[in-house]
Amino acid sequence: MGPNRNLTHTMMRSVAAGVAVMALVTSAMAAQSTAKAKTGRKVDIMLMQPTQAKSGDNAIQVMVKGPDGKPINDADVSVLFVMPAMPAMKMAEMRNEVKLKPAGDGKYTGSGNIGMAGKWNTTISVKKDGKQIGQKKLTVTAR
Repeated sequence: MGPNRNLTHTMMRSVAAGVAVMALVTSAMAAQSTAKAKTGRKVDIMLMQPTQAKSGDNAIQVMVKGPDGKPINDADVSVLFVMPAMPAMKMAEMRNEVKLKPAGDGKYTGSGNIGMAGKWNTTISVKKDGKQIGQKKLTVTAR
């Protein structure tokens, strides 16, 4: 009975130590995610135009606001339109990136060509001082 009792006691200590380590790791991870949430910047990105996209040239307008709700005027804003390849129709992927110009009050404007009617995966990227501060992905349907 003596050797089994020592083995059981040793196993219980190992399990208790493992539970303590897991609690510390979980606590550290929770603290880290809370810190990221507090320091992370939330940029509000809105596609204002086109409201009804069409194949061909489209006026594009994006509005960008900071976490405080104030317009961001000194960013580099681009819009990437991508239509995935359609092998059944022997059609390669189509993409067009449009770099927008600042128009004041957090607005950025430009003109871009949407190659054909259909659904386009669209990514709006906002960079400041060469670093991405925000990105929004959406689908634009051209008629």
